Amino acid sequence: MNESLVQWTLLNNLSFLGSCLNFRIASKIGQEITTDFGRIDFVVEDVDRNQLIVELETILNTKPKLDYCFSQITSYKNVKFSDRTAYCILYAVETPYRIRQLISNFGNENDVLTRTYSVDKVKGLYAQTVERLSLSFGLALPEPKNYTICFLRWLNKILKPFLDYGRGTLTKSELAKYFTSYKTTNFKCYLRLALDFEMVELHGERYRITANGREYISNFNPYAFSSPPRQLPSIDLMNEQKRLLLKVLTNGNWTVHKVNIYWFLRFIEVTNGQWIPNVKDFAEDKLDLVNGLFGVSYKKRTMFELLNFTYNFCSELGLVERVKSGGRYDRIYLTPLGVEINNIFSLDLQAKKSRLNLSFKFLE
Repeated sequence: MNESLVQWTLLNNLSFLGSCLNFRIASKIGQEITTDFGRIDFVVEDVDRNQLIVELETILNTKPKLDYCFSQITSYKNVKFSDRTAYCILYAVETPYRIRQLISNFGNENDVLTRTYSVDKVKGLYAQTVERLSLSFGLALPEPKNYTICFLRWLNKILKPFLDYGRGTLTKSELAKYFTSYKTTNFKCYLRLALDFEMVELHGERYRITANGREYISNFNPYAFSSPPRQLPSIDLMNEQKRLLLKVLTNGNWTVHKVNIYWFLRFIEVTNGQWIPNVKDFAEDKLDLVNGLFGVSYKKRTMFELLNFTYNFCSELGLVERVKSGGRYDRIYLTPLGVEINNIFSLDLQAKKSRLNLSFKFLE
C-alpha cells in the first residue's frame, strides 16, 4: 500500500489516526503543505490548539528511506504554525525491529515523537472507507463521447478573446479570433469544452462569459499575455484555475466532458489501473472490456484517443498518476484527490437517485 493511499485513508478516519498518534484530534489543519523546508505530509490540532506536524512513512526497511525520513522531520522542525507545536514520525509497525529501535533512539535524541500504525489495519480501513463513500450505481449516465480535445489548458485559446476585447459578450466570429474560422471542427471542439466546463454560455446569437470564465481568465498564467496565439494551448494551468475546474467538475451538472472523466475514473476502478494503451492497435479483449464498461462500440483508435485524452484532463487536475512502462501499456492509479473526486461523483449520483426514488408512503 503506497503512502498516498495510507494518508488518504488516515485523514478520512481521524479517530483511528488519533489513536495511532496518541493525540486527540479536533481538526486537520492542512496536508501536503509546501514550505521552504520541504513538503509537510499533514498537520493536526487538538481542542487546546496544540499542533502536531507529521512525517508519514510506510515500511522503513532500507537505510536510504530511513535517512530521508530523519532528514525530513529534522527540516520540519524549522516550521511552526502554532507556539505549541510538536513533531512526529508516523510509520508502519511492520518495519523491522532493528530499524524501529533506531527510530525510537532518534526520536529521544531529537525531541521527535515516534508513532506506528499497522499496514494491514489500514488496508482493511481503506476498503471500509471506499465502501462507505461508494455509490450503489442505479442512476444511468450517458455513455462517454470522444472529442479531439487533448488538454484542459486549451481553454486558454477560447477564453482569451474576452480579455482582448474587454467585453463579456462576443459574437461567434470574435470568439474564434485565434482560429481559422468559427466553422471549423477545431473551433467547435474548443467551444464544446468551454461550454461543458461552464466558462461560457449561449446568449441569443452571441456567447457570454460566465462567472467561472471570468475567474478563469483572472488567473491566467502570465505567459498567456505575451505568447503568440499558437502557443496559448500549451501554457500550463495555474493552481487557482485547477481549483476552479475541480469546483465546476463536481457541481453536479453532468455535461459531456464531465461524464467522460467520471467514466475514466470508473475504468481505473474496474481494471485496478493495470493498463492504459500506449498504442492505437491494442488487444481486442481489452477493447471489448472497456466498450462493455462504457456501453459503446468504439474502434481501437477512437477508444485509444478517448482514454488518453481523458487521462490528460485528469492528470492536469492531479487526479491520476501514470507509471510509464516503455511498452504497449502503462499502469495508472488514482491519487488521493482522485479518490475524493470519485467519491464526490458517487455521492452526487446517489443523491440524485434517492430523489428520483423518494417514497412518500410514510405520509399516507
